[in-house]
Amino acid sequence: MKKLILLTMAALMSAMSFAQESNDNVMKIYTSDGIMTPIASKEIKDITFEEITPLSMEIEISNVEQNSMDIDFPMPEGCKYWLLCVTKEKLTGTDKEIRMAIKAKYNDEFDEAKFLRIPNLDAGTTYYFYALMFDKDGVPAGVSMASATTKQEATDQFAISVTDITKNSATVNITPKDNSMTYYYFVVSEEVRQQMISQYGGIQKADLEYLKYCAERNDYDLDYYLSQVLVKGSVSKDARDIVQTNLSPNTVYYAYCYGMDKDAKFTTDVYAEKFTTKNVEASNNVLTCEIVNTYNDGCDIKVTASNNDPYIVDAQPKAVWEKKLANNGGDAVKTANDILNISYSGNADYYTKVGNYEGKVGVGSADTEYVLIICGYDAGVTTDVQTFTFKTLAE
Repeated sequence: MKKLILLTMAALMSAMSFAQESNDNVMKIYTSDGIMTPIASKEIKDITFEEITPLSMEIEISNVEQNSMDIDFPMPEGCKYWLLCVTKEKLTGTDKEIRMAIKAKYNDEFDEAKFLRIPNLDAGTTYYFYALMFDKDGVPAGVSMASATTKQEATDQFAISVTDITKNSATVNITPKDNSMTYYYFVVSEEVRQQMISQYGGIQKADLEYLKYCAERNDYDLDYYLSQVLVKGSVSKDARDIVQTNLSPNTVYYAYCYGMDKDAKFTTDVYAEKFTTKNVEASNNVLTCEIVNTYNDGCDIKVTASNNDPYIVDAQPKAVWEKKLANNGGDAVKTANDILNISYSGNADYYTKVGNYEGKVGVGSADTEYVLIICGYDAGVTTDVQTFTFKTLAE
């Protein structure tokens, strides 16, 4: 392949006259790709024509999943840089037209070899990966292409449904086509799902790394551990029992499963059902609170409620509350939600109260300033947040 340089007769004459007498003429070089490069004729020492050494890249695709794949782009010797173009449509036309299309649509430019994990792909879709390489002079010197089709979404090995969806729970129902097949199932939020795909390249790979970790932590061989966690037959289970905590309100989740044997071999693709938990509803419960007595380990309180909507009472060191409140821009509701989720490991609903209440709120340190937090709570804060400062007695 040759570098295609079209010289106009006027430009050529300028170069010829330059050999006899210096002037301020400009030589314009037009390539077949439509690029024009102007050069002052007095700067030209000589003009040479060189053949391009064709460049080729052996693009390798691996670990093709429903939504991701790994791709190795080994930059060849003599390549100054290359453009990556990813498209769902195969580029057609002449070599020039394909080069021009890559230049117009390219996703990134690299000056070194790259190993890339491409996430967020569509299932059952063919993707084309083009590399347009430039030689040491910055001239297009070759185009390489590889393609792969992501796995289809599974459709018949499992039936999954999610019912009884509330603000913090849901019932996951799974029925396998083959009752003798072992499989793994779980529930994750959309955010966690994306992290699994981005970090590990797929749900199954992320799960396997976690299962290996659990086996090692418990000093079990992986095959033995998998024989304990994999299941057969139909399952109907509260999502809270699956994830060992309450679900978060107004959050997108996926209930998923896939065939797997005790030797860690995946026997089906991933099947998933997407669902969204309900949002928290505001409460008109009017709460009043009085701190009756203080001790070195807490305080006695008296709470009056205007209705039987659930509410929660908690105490945190004043320094902790003020720091988190500042980090949340003074948003007391968000701060209370954050603190209660952490303090009760996502199970704050089990510690709510209804109606009037009198009792002691325990804390851990004497001679310390605390903030008493009281608010309506039903899978999340449902009223304004009231805070009361008190200081525990010295030992």
